Amino acid sequence: MNTVTALPIPGLEEPTVRPAAAAAPIIAYESNLVTVYQGKAELLLPVMRTESVDLIVTDPPYAADWQSGRRTEKFEKIANDTAADRDLVKSIITECVRLVRQHRHLYVFGPKDVLEGQKVSDVVDLIWDKGTLGSGDVTSVWGPSHEPISFTVSKHRHAGKAGAPTVPTRMRRGTVLSYTRPTGRNVRHPSEKPVPLLRELIESSSRQGETVLDPFAGVLSTAVAAVLAGRKAIVVEENPRYVELGIERIKAAEDLVAAMHAL
Repeated sequence: MNTVTALPIPGLEEPTVRPAAAAAPIIAYESNLVTVYQGKAELLLPVMRTESVDLIVTDPPYAADWQSGRRTEKFEKIANDTAADRDLVKSIITECVRLVRQHRHLYVFGPKDVLEGQKVSDVVDLIWDKGTLGSGDVTSVWGPSHEPISFTVSKHRHAGKAGAPTVPTRMRRGTVLSYTRPTGRNVRHPSEKPVPLLRELIESSSRQGETVLDPFAGVLSTAVAAVLAGRKAIVVEENPRYVELGIERIKAAEDLVAAMHAL
């Protein structure tokens, strides 16, 4: 059987060999703050070292089989967004629980069924108040204007040791987070999240210089927020167009941070 060697991966446990048919994600961009992978998260995460990141912030597909229908330039269908894909999505979240350090945080947007059976603490339900109505069922009296975010803590016991809690947190705050969702022609992704919201999650659950992982990165908003917050990021996205758009955003954020440090 023909084989290929995987590319170097931050936190890689050991050199890994895969079947040639299963192409490893490629490094599309790398700086001292961010590593962007283009490809399938299910091929990357299993070969990363246990406890190699400090925080998970991610927005997995919701099994909605969503397709853009209202824009002149329609969005592509979201990968892994059907009910049949839920086991795959859940397996990627399982890897996230393994990869994040013990007693550290995970934020998962959307339905929380992907956290069922995971080695995590009880889930706290956060609410993102979007500030605007979503489309939803336009015949209903009530329009959706919020989205759930599941907050939890990794309870994965690595090497048989429970470890000691060392979770960084801000002061205790409310569970409703109000940030207007991206709208208009500048929206780059059908489920794009506002950078200020992601930045609040990142700053609430990590320290300066620590690493955030997002395996469902879209247009790489989590990486942009991490850069602006003084953190590092490892992000994975399958769609090459979204990766291209996201890299432009990351470079702009890095330039802004560099300019601020130069003052």
